[in-house]
Amino acid sequence: MASRRVHLWLSFMIITQSTGDHIRSMEMSLMVDSKFQCANTTCLPFINIITTDIRSCQLACLGESQCRAVTFHRSTSNCELFADILNQNGTMLPDVDVTSMNVISGTRFPSVCTLSSQSSWSQTATTIFGSQAGVSGASLSLLSSPIAMYYDKPNNRLIVGDEQNRRILQISLDISSSVATVIAGSNGLGCNMNQFSGPDGIGVDSSGQLYVADYNCNQVLRFPSNSNSATSGTLLTSSSGAAQISINQLTNDVYLAGAGNNAVYKFVGGSGSPVVAAGGNGNGNAMNQLSGPNGVYYDYLYTDSLYVTDNGNNRVMKYPSGSTSATYGIVVAGNNGAGSGANQLNSPRSIVVDSSGTLYISDGSNNRVIRWLPNATSGTTIVGGTQGAAANQLYYPEQILFDRYQNLLVADRFNNRIQMFNLTTC
Repeated sequence: MASRRVHLWLSFMIITQSTGDHIRSMEMSLMVDSKFQCANTTCLPFINIITTDIRSCQLACLGESQCRAVTFHRSTSNCELFADILNQNGTMLPDVDVTSMNVISGTRFPSVCTLSSQSSWSQTATTIFGSQAGVSGASLSLLSSPIAMYYDKPNNRLIVGDEQNRRILQISLDISSSVATVIAGSNGLGCNMNQFSGPDGIGVDSSGQLYVADYNCNQVLRFPSNSNSATSGTLLTSSSGAAQISINQLTNDVYLAGAGNNAVYKFVGGSGSPVVAAGGNGNGNAMNQLSGPNGVYYDYLYTDSLYVTDNGNNRVMKYPSGSTSATYGIVVAGNNGAGSGANQLNSPRSIVVDSSGTLYISDGSNNRVIRWLPNATSGTTIVGGTQGAAANQLYYPEQILFDRYQNLLVADRFNNRIQMFNLTTC
């Protein structure tokens, strides 16, 4: 007997407000107990993430300009975001565990900003975590030398590697007075499975597992979702000078900058033995070499490429998908010696890439964040540029990222704070 499918269609408005009074909204239609059936790879989800609830899944779609539909699996909290739904609605499948939702055309308000060469940010920042005056501390509202960050876009939460306090903290950005919670470490200085010495890199995979690269312990630990200070991690790998981490959310491949070995390593699916994805040919400045790489960013959404901040060579390198130690990269920023000129970098620490392939680089010793357009020979400082603790200054910026509203977040390391520079011009 043929199965009978009944779709319950509802329509509602999502409204959310973040720090800085940014408001985003859209209307969605619901299909309860139904999921999309994909006939080909073009309609597969462009990202899978774990969210706390269905509303967070909806907000994840709201924060991605290409998102046109979502599917939320209640039993696993898996949230699938779709960009192409032209042929999906007619081939829905019944599934009592699933709610699917379409964005109603024309209801997204305002349109999510797509960054461009004309985008600009406030030159004075708001301190969203830590001391505005730059004072270090060990309470749950203070930081001591923050380096690593990970932004949980669906839940608007920030995860911070608080290096000198040897802990990983999580804080909500929806509540201005929110106090952080410890999700790993805070058990003193050490290299046991529940301790850190120098947590310099953070990543979270699509199932919510936390990865922490400990520079001083020369290792990467993996923690289960919902971990806390009492949770012991498991060893993913030992690597000299384990620095930043980047995770491809489509495959859960983990990329690690191994500063001590002048290489970037790839862990397929987040496990197994590492393979060299860049460098690994000794310390040098040839196109197949690196020198103390610190930052790594795998852009799985737009360019399908690997980017590395080659700290010792004061440059940023780009590698194609599937690169190995035999791959020669190309220089996409810097490589003109250490300096403060527009065509120079001085200890580049981390990198983010937008939809047009534009680079945003935290230029550590220049105390600035610089934008470098594709194929450009020089960059433009977008925030910072002088050392200090004022709202328009930075002191050795480390990890940078954009939140769901394209505000720029900066781990202001030696000011012991996280700074938010609000987007002013899209």
